[in-house]
Amino acid sequence: MNILIAHLLFLFISIVTLYLFRKEKIIGLIHIILSALSFLGSLYIIKNQTMYLQNTIDLIYIIPGISISFGLDHLGLIFLIISNGLWFMTSLYSERYLNLNEYKNKSSFFIFFTFSMFATNAIIYSSNLLTTFIFYEILTLATYPLVTFKKDEKSIINGKKYLYYLLGTSIIFLLPAIILTQLTTGTLDYRVGGIFDNYDSLTISLLAILFMFGVAKSAIMPFHKWLPSAMVAPTPVSALLHAVAVVKSGVFILMKIMLYIFGVEVLKDTSANNFIILFASITIIVSSIIALNQNNIKLRLAYSTIGQLSYIVLATAILAPYSIMAATLHLIFHALGKIILFLSAGIIATQTGIKEVSEMNNLSRKLPITCFLVLIGAFIMIGLPPTVGFISKWYLLIGIMESDKLYLLIIIIISTLLNAGYYFPIIYKSYFEKESSSDAKEITEDISLVFPVMIIGAIVILLFFNISFITTFIDGYIIRK
Repeated sequence: MNILIAHLLFLFISIVTLYLFRKEKIIGLIHIILSALSFLGSLYIIKNQTMYLQNTIDLIYIIPGISISFGLDHLGLIFLIISNGLWFMTSLYSERYLNLNEYKNKSSFFIFFTFSMFATNAIIYSSNLLTTFIFYEILTLATYPLVTFKKDEKSIINGKKYLYYLLGTSIIFLLPAIILTQLTTGTLDYRVGGIFDNYDSLTISLLAILFMFGVAKSAIMPFHKWLPSAMVAPTPVSALLHAVAVVKSGVFILMKIMLYIFGVEVLKDTSANNFIILFASITIIVSSIIALNQNNIKLRLAYSTIGQLSYIVLATAILAPYSIMAATLHLIFHALGKIILFLSAGIIATQTGIKEVSEMNNLSRKLPITCFLVLIGAFIMIGLPPTVGFISKWYLLIGIMESDKLYLLIIIIISTLLNAGYYFPIIYKSYFEKESSSDAKEITEDISLVFPVMIIGAIVILLFFNISFITTFIDGYIIRK
């Protein structure tokens, strides 16, 4: 059996297993074991990548010439290890988090979390646009019960907004784009260099706009409001949305469309990438301005995510070798940095009840490890050394100069200042602002909750000093190929 199909089958069986054990107290442990096995499977695929790369398997033909088809490329290989590795870390965190916050119906949480990872891995393995579209929709439906997990009125209202935005944009924009692509090229397969042999500028520009808005999981404005609305969910779900699966699937799909459906030369020749650059630039600046005015920690992080995703989209759309390097690196580094921030926010809320930036005065005295992790995550998002965020931003700046789109330097400089503007107050309050005497109660950090975040933080620090193996891989297999 093809290893990719075996992995998906394992994840499907995992969902069934969790359902069968839904009434057992050990369901959290079972979820941890299943996520660990999925991560180990990803490592096995990476170790034996030459056996599986570029080999596709057609599972079911929907209509003549178009099938549900699975394969793996080098960009997918990167997303595979990130998503499954962070799923394992989040599963370690989730078990303790749900217990401390006394959430009911944990079985539903673990079942739909695994269902979401099944859809994410299917997106990674999709070898054509039709397969991507099917599992893109499944991912939306699988995460809806997680967004509305609290079952209160606000969760239900925001959950509906989540569905309306993601299902609506995919039906109105993404599906027509896929149909038009099939009619124009006769294929929906991802192919190095793109699939448009004969084209005109108007068609390519129209498709670029349809795909950009159709993949709303990338949170390009104005179709971004589902993301802050989804912050009503428990913290592990926020981590799933922002780092492990949902938004990363969005930018991953857009990257594949730009590189393997349009192709670099077609986008350059038609200048259709300029539409993507425009909306990504607007999103970067506007989301950062909105983030400045958010007092709620999770909402500030949510609007930060919207801007950071557009860094990835912008870097890809610039189409220079170094900018594509920056986009791929930031796909990795944003996931690591943002999961640190969201899981840390969950620790802060769980152990202190603090959910607002204005309440974080001298928090480092109570939660020193957590606040240090927040510091690392903030530095990654701003792009400061010695964190990996500096490396991806450095490549982005070189890519901009390489492409002669020097006006984009202004966007990066302004956005970096804005990023610092909404992250530094969090750091300042945590370390330097005095707390009131009424808040000066002793709190001991829960090591079981902090431990998985510490592991991610350690990985991030180590990567800064040993990044060459990743850049060599990207340069050899994604940029130069």
